[in-house]
Amino acid sequence: MQYTHLISLLGLFFILALGSLFSFVETATVAISEYRLNALKDKYIWASYAYKLKQELNQVLIFSLFANSLANAVFTTLSTFLLVHLLSGFKAEFVLPVSTLIIAFLIIIFSEALPKIIAAKAPLLTLKIVAIPTYYLFVISRPIIWLIDKMIILITKLLGVKGGESASLEEVKAIIADKRSPFKDKHRSILLNSMELEKLHIKEVLIPLRMTEVINMQDDTGDIYKKIHTTHHTRIIVYENNIDNIIGFLHAKDVLSIDKSEENKVQLYQRIRPITFVNDFTPIIRQIHRAQKHRQRIFVVMNEYGDISGIACLEDMLEIIFGDFTTESPQQKYLAVKNEKGQLIVDGTMLIRELNELYDLNIELKQDALTINGLVLKTLNGIPNIGVCFKLNNLNFEVINVGLYWVERVKISDISAQSVKIKV
Repeated sequence: MQYTHLISLLGLFFILALGSLFSFVETATVAISEYRLNALKDKYIWASYAYKLKQELNQVLIFSLFANSLANAVFTTLSTFLLVHLLSGFKAEFVLPVSTLIIAFLIIIFSEALPKIIAAKAPLLTLKIVAIPTYYLFVISRPIIWLIDKMIILITKLLGVKGGESASLEEVKAIIADKRSPFKDKHRSILLNSMELEKLHIKEVLIPLRMTEVINMQDDTGDIYKKIHTTHHTRIIVYENNIDNIIGFLHAKDVLSIDKSEENKVQLYQRIRPITFVNDFTPIIRQIHRAQKHRQRIFVVMNEYGDISGIACLEDMLEIIFGDFTTESPQQKYLAVKNEKGQLIVDGTMLIRELNELYDLNIELKQDALTINGLVLKTLNGIPNIGVCFKLNNLNFEVINVGLYWVERVKISDISAQSVKIKV
């Protein structure tokens, strides 16, 4: 009799372990990345079987749930008979609820919760053990899986349930931004920046004309050559009479090849290269593709009224993705320094995007303003007097220097613990 009970207990233990096997498979196949299995399948046999299971995930889930439920049902039935027999000396009113609690406890712990937690935390190790035997059981069970699958499809159609949505862009960004993801910090930054390119336009990277080195072909010939020989750039914008009359650009290497005795304007005009004009609302990603196709690196940017806003360079577009890698000339070096009180002294021409990146300020782009100068002008509706202040979120902006047409210097202070009123 004792041997019979022992064999029964071993049988129940086997059925419970079988049920846990399918819980292992269900959770591990969902938790593991298909791309990871694809990378491992040629090296390891178990990974090739696991990859096959991952390829048919919906059917595998049906198979796992069916097999797990079947094993749990068999375990419940047999263990109920055994417990009733073992507790036959007690009252029936006591035996049934006790046996039900014991069986439910065993199933939840050993057939459901424990295997799923283990598989979720170590899906790779789990699949190494269970992938091969599970795959063959899955193949044998295909007729039953097919029948259940068709019944589920029929019921979902009758209920009007449609297919699930794919992962949104924000969800993908969140996955990449997660520090636990297997990306290096630099690679993570490149991926996140690439996803933002569709939203960014040329005006985000344009350099105002007054911040660029340009040549007026009506100037003295000696002054023009001197400027070319001392420039910090390889490409120099060329115009005639009016800055809005840009006729192209000169490449420094073309001019440096001219013999000293032959330096004249005719030689310069012969070496002027055509330049492309683009709208300031052109997406950066589109312009990068155009630049790659036509082998261009510099562009004249025009606003919606047809006026020239500034110059855009391919290098600046690429820096949005990969970070800074070019050397700026003194004319383009924006001022943004901290004083002893922790306040920022910022040049009006500095891009808000760059200032946010440097000091993590999170200044919002207000009324489409891209620079600090634009932000001040659009917030105060004109060129302010020196000393005028205004508040944005937890930051106080104080104008400390103005030019004829723009704000030259602004002092930015953190006032998160204070309340600052606007001075007029």
